[in-house]
Amino acid sequence: MTLQADLAWCESIIRTHSGSFYRAFKQLPKARAQAVFAIYAFCRTADDCIDVDHDANALARLELQLEQLANGNPPDEPLWRALSWAFSTFDLAIEPFREMIKGQRQDLDFLQPQTREDLDNYCYLVAGTVGLMILPLLARSISSDTRQAAIELGQAMQMTNILRDIGADYRMGRIYLPMHDMAERGILPETLGDFLPTVKLKQYWLQLARETLMRYAKLRANLRLFDSEARLPVILAILYYRQITVIGSKRLEHILQTRVIVPNLTKLWLLIISRVQVWQMNHHDLMHLGG
Repeated sequence: MTLQADLAWCESIIRTHSGSFYRAFKQLPKARAQAVFAIYAFCRTADDCIDVDHDANALARLELQLEQLANGNPPDEPLWRALSWAFSTFDLAIEPFREMIKGQRQDLDFLQPQTREDLDNYCYLVAGTVGLMILPLLARSISSDTRQAAIELGQAMQMTNILRDIGADYRMGRIYLPMHDMAERGILPETLGDFLPTVKLKQYWLQLARETLMRYAKLRANLRLFDSEARLPVILAILYYRQITVIGSKRLEHILQTRVIVPNLTKLWLLIISRVQVWQMNHHDLMHLGG
């Protein structure tokens, strides 16, 4: 297969499994978008090892293949050929990929987080790492501020996923809400399997949602940390996942049974809003430079 065929295969993976992520990062310049798609294909493969196949051996094999890539001898397969191209074309770091596998292994031997610190650490391993994986594609100049923004973007999106999938995760035998927080608020684990959420669960859900929305607001305010051509995909990702959180907060009675979906018309409106904000920001920066 040619490299373009390998990259097209990666693009098909993200287009099939994450329409929102795909729509956002497709807005990058073509080569950078293709690198994001290759990274997503890796993350999807790691996630499927656990959530779909429940196969520790498959995850171990993926880890071994990652080390082969790190050592300059990637497997001759579409995913690894595409990732090898991405690493050789852009200044990607290998460590976040290793940490991602560590996070997936936590889901294999799942233990409910005890504290918020435990939950934040989990969100870092499975999602903050993704922010670090793609950061070189979003910012040519990487600082502690851009690293923190990339981590927070991933963590916020993961919290949205946790809030959206709270009932489905429970039915899979997983509770991501911290045990201490639930006990302190009198939320019984078995109530996550009910048809309707309890008042206490709804109150806690809204608290977590507000904190997540504050993270999105901070990220949106710091959009200039990213390259001008990366601002549109970043703000789109922020607004897409923010909207999932907002819709969930307005449909609390259904959070245990129904997966929140952002309507296509709303996505189009968010794209328009994003384009306007990015144009205004980039225009202001150009005027400032010209002045």
